[in-house]
Amino acid sequence: MLTKWRKLVFDVINSSEKPLNAEDIYRLNNFKPNLSTVYRALNYLEKKSYISSVSFDGGTKYYFSKDKHFHFLYCTNCGKIEVFEECMASELEKKIKSKFGYLITDHVFYFKGLCKKCRKEVKGNE
Repeated sequence: MLTKWRKLVFDVINSSEKPLNAEDIYRLNNFKPNLSTVYRALNYLEKKSYISSVSFDGGTKYYFSKDKHFHFLYCTNCGKIEVFEECMASELEKKIKSKFGYLITDHVFYFKGLCKKCRKEVKGNE
């Protein structure tokens, strides 16, 4: 059941153009439940497959709508997340299905590296 808080958390995620962590959602909303309410809503929404999550750094979970097809660039220096729409996974999915007989129902695709700004900073420090 989507309670008022779950629905509002879902709406914040669904309207975002990039993945958000719980603290982002808490800061962006205008309804101001406490942070534990946001975490409980996220747990419910993910368990019921309304949303998905990804963890780039092994700790913080970022949530995104299952209604949109995202791919990510994650800067390991500053934590900036950029979204790109090109999906190269369909050919890979066909090969995996053929080779392993695996039925793929979803995928999360991201690259880790340094964003343009951080690359300049690193290059400037050499």
